[in-house]
Amino acid sequence: MLIERYKHHVFKVTLSVVHNEKDAEDLAQEAFIKMIDALSTYQSQGFKTWISRIALHKAIDYKRKKQRQKEELTAFDQDYQWSTGNHVEKEVLEKEKIMRVRDSLEQIPEKLRLVVHYYYLKGYSYKQISEKLMLEESTVKMRLYRARNWMKQHWKEEDF
Repeated sequence: MLIERYKHHVFKVTLSVVHNEKDAEDLAQEAFIKMIDALSTYQSQGFKTWISRIALHKAIDYKRKKQRQKEELTAFDQDYQWSTGNHVEKEVLEKEKIMRVRDSLEQIPEKLRLVVHYYYLKGYSYKQISEKLMLEESTVKMRLYRARNWMKQHWKEEDF
């Protein structure tokens, strides 16, 4: 008799919190189960208020639990993407980029290509390059300058 009398009210209370009819129905049923279990502790204080409070707490607990699960899944997805797919994808893209750069370097005139190779790919200083290629340091600087100009004229920035 109590369930029949308050079922619509309890449903409205749970629906106001979870905003989903199926979840609200389930929570209303759980609230009535909790009510039956707690009937021995009821102290004649206003039954509608008491059952409303039980339903409200059930709905709030459910919403919090659902939010925690959502946060955990989001964190898991981020960790998973970073540790697997994202890392592998990054490596593949980096390798493709390196291959495109190497292919494009083959287009640079030979005298300029060696200087670019040692400076940008090997990380040599002007002095190290001049010693390696037996050139003056000023010649290395000039060739790098010319190589940069050549690249600006022949390459598109979006290619890299």
